[in-house]
Amino acid sequence: MYEIRSQRRDDGSVLPLVLVMAVVLSMVIASLAGYIATDLRYGRVVEARADRLAAADGGLRYAIERLQNSAYAACLTNLGRSGYSIDFPAHLNGSDVTVTCTRGGGGIGDIKAWAVIVTGEGVPASQWMLQSQAGGGIQKLLGGPVWVSDPVRSDLKAPVTIEDGDVWYYRANCEPRITALDSRLSFKPAFRGAICVPKPWSQVFSAPPIGSFPPVTDLGNTNPAPSTSGGCTVFRPGRYTVAPVLGQNSYFRAGNYYFDNVTVDVTNSIVTAGWADHRLYGDQQYIPNAPCAAAIAADSVVSSSGATWYLGGTAKIEIGNKGSLEILRRLQGDSLVSIQTIESTTPNQRASSLTYNTDVVWTKSGNNSDLAIHGLLWAPRAQLTFGNVTNRANGQLLGGAALARIALQASASASAFIIRVESSPAAFELRLDSTATLDGVSTTMTAVVQVDDQGTTAVNSIRVRN
Repeated sequence: MYEIRSQRRDDGSVLPLVLVMAVVLSMVIASLAGYIATDLRYGRVVEARADRLAAADGGLRYAIERLQNSAYAACLTNLGRSGYSIDFPAHLNGSDVTVTCTRGGGGIGDIKAWAVIVTGEGVPASQWMLQSQAGGGIQKLLGGPVWVSDPVRSDLKAPVTIEDGDVWYYRANCEPRITALDSRLSFKPAFRGAICVPKPWSQVFSAPPIGSFPPVTDLGNTNPAPSTSGGCTVFRPGRYTVAPVLGQNSYFRAGNYYFDNVTVDVTNSIVTAGWADHRLYGDQQYIPNAPCAAAIAADSVVSSSGATWYLGGTAKIEIGNKGSLEILRRLQGDSLVSIQTIESTTPNQRASSLTYNTDVVWTKSGNNSDLAIHGLLWAPRAQLTFGNVTNRANGQLLGGAALARIALQASASASAFIIRVESSPAAFELRLDSTATLDGVSTTMTAVVQVDDQGTTAVNSIRVRN
């Protein structure tokens, strides 16, 4: 309450009451104006904070939706170790939004999510990286995300479908972006497409760790003689500098094999390498090998599952007439590997000399050759040619492949031509950070998301930072 009284000047005269009231009212108005200005400033701060929070939430929801669509492949590469930026298509509430994904702990290898990685390593600029032939209009199926360093350099003479994945490619600074792909390349579902990464394949992917195998001084495990079990020729892990002489039915016991400068010729023989662990890795044997069933069962009691064939020097694999090869997946580090070329020379190993025009695995055309590789095929500087697989012949890469280039062939009658990611049941975690920046101030929302082998997502935790 204000009390207004008349005021006297120094000379004894009285100030007019109106003047006294005007002075008091101006003081009140000034105080109210200052309060309103402060309140408006605070209101703008609160509004900006709310806008940033809503924008960060929108970015996080967008990222989770991409995970549900299995568009997380780059998050599981080397890029995801330090944080990979997911392209965000728009501004929200005037804010710039950036979304990054970071891999959680172990449990999944850098390339587990990828169906095929075509590096283009060493391929001349005038030549193709991805090729399809034959098939009478029957599409070749690539199940999962596909990396082709330059998909413009494709030679598709028959349709190719990428299912549940995009085609990822490299451009420095992502310029210029690819706006049109070969008309014979399609996606299922149709909203998939091309995604640019401003890093070359060598920075995105890394080779799985090499498991142990006998050194050059271990003569007892160099070219070990096979044994027989019923009608099965049984080989044991070791170092092979001489091509193994296969029986009509052969079994390579679970473990690691190093082939140095030899060609493994699978002709007139059914070969199984390692045993399938369905409980841990969702694996199962596809190509029957009945004479070796007892040897496989006995091996499953005393060894870890699967086999990995390491190739050094000129070593390669050829599937000839009436030849069948099935290599079950074996865990190396956190990757499931079946075939791997050696990339560096040490006293114990020789780097592979295979190049973009040399097949690391070659299959003879026709309906008498079978190939089923359950784990990763890692040969980023070599070529793979699937022969003209027909009828019920198996042409399967089930654990992904990294190659300099790949040629896909299959006739119209092919019923088992498959290249896809066949995941194990192990789940993995990603951390998502969505940051909204407005007028130089940022708000970040962070979520820990679990993704299972079916692409189903579950948010374990979510919080607001800064």
